[in-house]
Amino acid sequence: MNFEKVQRKNRKAISPVLATVILIAITLIAAIAIAGFVFGLFGSFTSSAQISASVTNVQAAIANTAAAQPTCAAAAAGSYVQLSNTGTASASVSTVSFTYGGHTYVNTPSTSPCSVTAGGTEYIIETGIGGAASATVGEQFVGSVSLSNGASAAFTGVFT
Repeated sequence: MNFEKVQRKNRKAISPVLATVILIAITLIAAIAIAGFVFGLFGSFTSSAQISASVTNVQAAIANTAAAQPTCAAAAAGSYVQLSNTGTASASVSTVSFTYGGHTYVNTPSTSPCSVTAGGTEYIIETGIGGAASATVGEQFVGSVSLSNGASAAFTGVFT
């Protein structure tokens, strides 16, 4: 028993000043981390694509042609859907789908890769949606563009 008391007396602890400095440092680091997440300070260091789709022009005559793969081009011609990327990373288009007349048609772009660069605009030119349903001028449709990062951008419009 005497031996245990001697061992306990020989143990050294850190000084109260050092302990206080360590606690203050841990508190400051935690406060900065919490403030960064709450106020979004760390959000600017991540990059992501933020794609929005808007239908600029989809012609009923082109929609009624045989199903063909859409192409991506910088300038729009014929029937097209405009994609805008306000994010900080590029994204590739996986599929384009149109729903009208009770049917959904899904096409894969023929140009590879069909990507929308960060801060850029891309047009998906439809060379034919085609299928069992016939599109008529003035008919409404809904659609979506699926992206390689798993996101999708929806759009609606009326055939011209």
